[in-house]
Amino acid sequence: MKRRIKTSDIRLISTLAAVALALPFGWKELTGFYNWLSPFIMLNSVLLLKSVVWLNGIGLTVLIISFFKKRWFCNTLCPVGLGCDAVSKLNRRKKFSLRNIPHLGHWLAMLSLGAALTGIPLFILLDPIAIFHGFFSAFSKPASLVVVLSFLGLPLLLIIHLFFPGIWCSRLCPLGGLQDEVAALKKVVISNKNPEQKQVKGTNAGRRLFIAGGTGLLAGLIIPRWLRISEIKYFRPPASTSSELFNILCIRCGNCIKACPTNIIVHHIETDDLTAWMTPEVSFKNKGYCLEDCNLCGTVCPSGSISPFSLAAKKELFMGSIKIGLDKCLLTQRTECDRCKAVCHYKAIEIIPAEQSLIMKPLVNTQKCVGCGACAAICPPETIEMVTIEN
Repeated sequence: MKRRIKTSDIRLISTLAAVALALPFGWKELTGFYNWLSPFIMLNSVLLLKSVVWLNGIGLTVLIISFFKKRWFCNTLCPVGLGCDAVSKLNRRKKFSLRNIPHLGHWLAMLSLGAALTGIPLFILLDPIAIFHGFFSAFSKPASLVVVLSFLGLPLLLIIHLFFPGIWCSRLCPLGGLQDEVAALKKVVISNKNPEQKQVKGTNAGRRLFIAGGTGLLAGLIIPRWLRISEIKYFRPPASTSSELFNILCIRCGNCIKACPTNIIVHHIETDDLTAWMTPEVSFKNKGYCLEDCNLCGTVCPSGSISPFSLAAKKELFMGSIKIGLDKCLLTQRTECDRCKAVCHYKAIEIIPAEQSLIMKPLVNTQKCVGCGACAAICPPETIEMVTIEN
């Protein structure tokens, strides 16, 4: 007799797969793949950006399945749900009751989606899959104590479930709340034997959608105006959205950091702009550069804060520029060198005669320089400085 595969087995396999894909093992396009399964991340991104990518279809599929089977993702695939349920079972006292705890997840989901329509995905960082991947982004290189401490959301959820079993999954999770709302639509659409009960449930769902969605719309219009936009410019990955949009849309999952082959994408740990805390930025301190034949950061970003882009389009995606200190340049010291020109894939550097006779100097064409950092990484006297682009 064939052994029937149990839901618990699928759940365990799914969690192991999610952990493996969340770790920096060089999965390339599959890095952090489980982020794409979250319909909550998908809807916040689509409603804010007003655009879709084909991988958003995965989250949409999960949402459709949830219409027919309540909390299918939570009960079958969610790695956070498995961990929270396992920890909840460790509480043998069972004195805690959820009866008096309101279902806040519904409201968080509707508020966030309503706000995303007009300017800010309020609670996108509370998505459990984002929290899950954020924890594993602490294993990225280079790691630091600040980064590790900033991504303790997953252990915190597990600790909470140890003392308050089931509270996150059944009461607070916006992803679970969104699935409950979608499942509730089934009871409104499909005929019910008890018309009065159907009317009450439909009225409650509609009232919740109207109040939470409307409040979210207002929040999306008002809150962005209160946020202090830093005047400091950062190096962002290619095809990143504007700074103010990037900071509120990025879910801090670390996919781009883990996928970057040269490890130049790191967490922003400076306190000069708290809205940018732990977002990915490009650092050229370790003599790495943005490879001309790589577009992984845009491919693995599930929120749309980094848009997918082709390699052909990369020459039009400006991350920054360079400033050449001629006083230390080997050419101006009457030493032959053309490494910066030779390494520039975008043909942005020329070697031209200087004002003085018999001396050459490098000249950068800022219309072609995308700020990849290759020339700065290879320059022998380290006289090339990376600079941000002023808007």
